[in-house]
Amino acid sequence: MPRWQALAIVAFTVAITALAVVVVWPGAPKRYLPDSIPWPKGRGLKIGDFDRRAMRLGLDLRGGTFILLEADVARVPQGVDIDSALEGARQIIERRVNAFGVAETEIQRQGRYRLAVQIPGVSPEVARQLIGQTARLEFLEPLQEEGNFICTSPEGAIFATPSISGNYFLDREAGVVRCLGPGGETGQMILNPAVCREGCPADLRGIPLTGAFLKPNSRVEQAPEGGAFAVTLEFTDRGATIFSDVTRRLVGFPLAIALDGKVISAPVVQQQLSSNAIISPLQLDEAKQLSVLLNSGALPVPMKVIQETQVDATLGDTTVRHAAQAALIGIGAVLFFMVAYYRAQGVIAALSLTTYAAIVLFIFKMWPVTLTLAGLAAFVLSVGMAVDANILIAERLREELRAGRSLAVATNLALDRAWPSIRDSNVSTLITTGILWWFGDQFNASLIKGFALTLAIGVLVSMFTAMVVTRAYMHLLASIPAARRIALWGWKPKIAATKQPPLDFARRRWWFFAFSLLVLLPGLISLAIPPALKPGIEFTNGTTFTLRFAEPADPEAVRSVLAHLGHPNARVQVSQEGDIIIRTSELKGAANAPPVGPTPPSERDAIERELREQLGPFQTINFETVSEVVSRAIGRSSAVAVGVASIAILLYISWAFRQLPRAHRYGIAAVVALLHDALFVVGSFSILGKVAGMEVSTMFITGLLTALGFSVHDTIVVFDKMRENARLHPDVPLPEVANASLTETLPRSLNTSLTLIITAVSLLLLSGATIRPLLVVILLGTITGTYSSIFVATQVVVAWHEGDLARIWQRIFPRRPVEARA
Repeated sequence: MPRWQALAIVAFTVAITALAVVVVWPGAPKRYLPDSIPWPKGRGLKIGDFDRRAMRLGLDLRGGTFILLEADVARVPQGVDIDSALEGARQIIERRVNAFGVAETEIQRQGRYRLAVQIPGVSPEVARQLIGQTARLEFLEPLQEEGNFICTSPEGAIFATPSISGNYFLDREAGVVRCLGPGGETGQMILNPAVCREGCPADLRGIPLTGAFLKPNSRVEQAPEGGAFAVTLEFTDRGATIFSDVTRRLVGFPLAIALDGKVISAPVVQQQLSSNAIISPLQLDEAKQLSVLLNSGALPVPMKVIQETQVDATLGDTTVRHAAQAALIGIGAVLFFMVAYYRAQGVIAALSLTTYAAIVLFIFKMWPVTLTLAGLAAFVLSVGMAVDANILIAERLREELRAGRSLAVATNLALDRAWPSIRDSNVSTLITTGILWWFGDQFNASLIKGFALTLAIGVLVSMFTAMVVTRAYMHLLASIPAARRIALWGWKPKIAATKQPPLDFARRRWWFFAFSLLVLLPGLISLAIPPALKPGIEFTNGTTFTLRFAEPADPEAVRSVLAHLGHPNARVQVSQEGDIIIRTSELKGAANAPPVGPTPPSERDAIERELREQLGPFQTINFETVSEVVSRAIGRSSAVAVGVASIAILLYISWAFRQLPRAHRYGIAAVVALLHDALFVVGSFSILGKVAGMEVSTMFITGLLTALGFSVHDTIVVFDKMRENARLHPDVPLPEVANASLTETLPRSLNTSLTLIITAVSLLLLSGATIRPLLVVILLGTITGTYSSIFVATQVVVAWHEGDLARIWQRIFPRRPVEARA
């Protein structure tokens, strides 16, 4: 790369990084950074109607709006099962919120007739309009007699007015069509359901036209009138038949469209129509909301809002703040390690990683992506991959310098030879994220979708920074004479003269297999003993209660009391009014209705007594049983998604290594290592659940996906080195190729793992117990992923090549000799 080109890329990179840092800089930096320094406050980006002042955070990191809905049971038709209707309402509300562009919503049953909804990043007013409406769309036609509209006066009197356009108008505020009488009086037009009458099939005759006949594909477009917006509608075949008959009769007359009993549009029918219609004129926000409501469908049971408030982060403000501070310390420690170990290349890696982090956070803010704990875990994993890409380049550079090449030549060769490893490992990760996203979308698992989206963005940006930004910095630095001293790049030629022989990993492969079996066996035994895993409060029914203290209570103190009483994973939130909202696993002996005779002491009594003693008097606002926050189907969906992703990884690796003989063995070996790591992590949590009471939550699923992503990434990097050495030395036996490849990649594997462990340990020590399950899974996954890439995946390929597996098969299933016949 010419010096001028490298200089131009570096200048552009610095400008982009500076812009991204300014845009993503927090509005309250003293929450995360030392408050002794007068940090400037971030203002985000605002251009006209485009406003991105703050990062969009999920319920676990920021909180949101809490709304309690109650079913209007009196208006439920006879014969309708209320439980089924409420479950249908729950699903429709979730579709509405997701379609509105808000992710990570929580909806759970509270009591028998209520739904508790928490929505991040939405004001109570918008939330109420979005989820509180039944969204029943009706098409109404005016009552006519002898060419006159029939209307009612405010006093209730009936009068007629000629059926001409000047005699009526739409009162949008009141949601009615007004009509003007012959004497100048104003009344309300009588509207009846528009039904199919003449020329209709028998099964449609008399059926009113409603939103139930719409396809879920309405969209917002510019209104024909200009300056406003419209929502386009498309009817099903049966709906089109009714609509065609209605519009045929009403040519020249208004057709009113009502939402939940309020008329929102009353256009004049110009001609007979069939399958399409529009609702206009509307404001943009109004049109978007209406489109969402129509596409998600009407609620099967009317709901009314009985409580609304704003709540803080489900993880707790202190935990979120400490986690952010710990992450900054961990990343700082990683950058220090890179500089100390790799010298000049470490400085380049630090600059590249700074650009990477700024760009990724800039994309998250501009998109905007709803950041949750799952998204941050994916971001940490992508940071690890970005670090790994720089470590790969640095180790490749050392190899070329070790071979006696000049810095300029070594730079070009290091970048070119590092690219296949970076490409294949990241493409396999992108394949995995695509499959996870698809499964998350199919099963409505926003946790999995959020993880997949943030990881995919991080991987794409890390590939860009590694191969464009790092390349430019390296070429620019190599063009400076003072920077060409080999010692500045962490390589000492005198030490290079004593080259160490490769370690003999392959000869000890069965010892490694035996060790893996020994480590996995306790977990497998634990998984066989029910319950295999201890489900957390997100996967089980539980108890929720709201407390109003006489004096404001510290939520961390409430968490401490609950942990002391055996509920370390209880969720504690503070409402806008200062009330404490608590969710625990289902309390023993707790019931709303007291039994006959003396009430035995319950867990509720113990909790309330301890809270009063520790924190002072309070009033219990409500106390009810709630359903699970996250369906257990999400756990099963995650397992299926990982299985499908494993097959996709097998196919991709088989294709990427197609120039090697029996390339499919590499793909199968990578999947074996993946299953090894999954069994180790799941088995470890099974043991921890039985011994230490550690529960499986959405954090566990997030951490497991993170760990498995690292496992595949690490394995492919090792395999890529084997592919390169096999091409360079085709006559060398595969065990020797494996030994040389593992010896050469061992520093890279250990250094990459060390950077992830540094970050995870920083979070573990400083962020508190709330996110401990996530960090434990990441630590376990990092350790086992490093082990499996060296001692499992590679050794499976060698054992297969050497015929070990065939010999074992023959011992288990020996061939019977066939007698020769005369």
